[in-house]
Amino acid sequence: MTDRTTAHPRTGEIEVDGARLPYRIEGRGQPCLVLGSVAYYSRVFSQSLRDHLQLVFVDLRHFAASDSAFSPDAVSIDLYTADVERVRQVLGLDDVVVIGHSVHATIALEFARRYPAHVRGVVMVGSSPEGIDDEDRAADDQYWREASEDRRTLRARTRAELTPELKASLAPSDYFVREYVAAGPLHWYDMTYDGTWLWEGTELNMPVLERLYTAVDHLTLAAGEVTTPVLIVHGRYDYGSPPVLWDRHREKLPVHTFVLFDKSGHTPPLEEPELVDETLLAWIGALEPVGDGSPTS
Repeated sequence: MTDRTTAHPRTGEIEVDGARLPYRIEGRGQPCLVLGSVAYYSRVFSQSLRDHLQLVFVDLRHFAASDSAFSPDAVSIDLYTADVERVRQVLGLDDVVVIGHSVHATIALEFARRYPAHVRGVVMVGSSPEGIDDEDRAADDQYWREASEDRRTLRARTRAELTPELKASLAPSDYFVREYVAAGPLHWYDMTYDGTWLWEGTELNMPVLERLYTAVDHLTLAAGEVTTPVLIVHGRYDYGSPPVLWDRHREKLPVHTFVLFDKSGHTPPLEEPELVDETLLAWIGALEPVGDGSPTS
């Protein structure tokens, strides 16, 4: 794999409309832009991966403070993908692989749809396809019904612990994290896993995050709209975003690879790091360079 490591300050902030987005660069090799949270995702991906790839972690604006004049009503997928393009330009990341997990995978795919010229590939981890409809929701419900009784019982207990009194006692961002961690039986192969540590040092901008979820809910993906190669990484025990949701949608991506990890839930890079690293490095190593082009609308 050719070493095209970007020479840039290893940490810093990038100014976008209404916010400043912190970033951190680790490792060397093929530049990979990891969207979401610097603190969270630098913990998710293995340290050994830094020996082969340059991982550029960036906080998106729901992990960054907004300027006082910025209105969350301005949040849209167009705004988010413009932010990513701004980061790419400032850091000089040509021929970049864009990596996203969960909702950040949707942003990565949307970035490739709008700005394909410099995107070598997209990696979607623990993601749901865009345009979820009633048939997909039925598949989601059925997948959860087929989970073990122990897993469903534990989920009922952790949900019951999220009392109105607890919600009233916490800041919205703290309650969001508590709620996410309580959903461990939906997210982890080890249903008792406590993911609290992943959130340490993160700062959630809840008004922006809520608007982002609304924007994502309205997305649809038509066949052939994204021609960039896509790697879909999924865990068999992901009950929050079940792998079966991709059954009817992944053929919309003309160049895609779907890999299911048997002992993972929502976060295979943390749960099965060696196998994920092997898969990721092989896939990236086989990618062709991208040609010149212009953003699409």
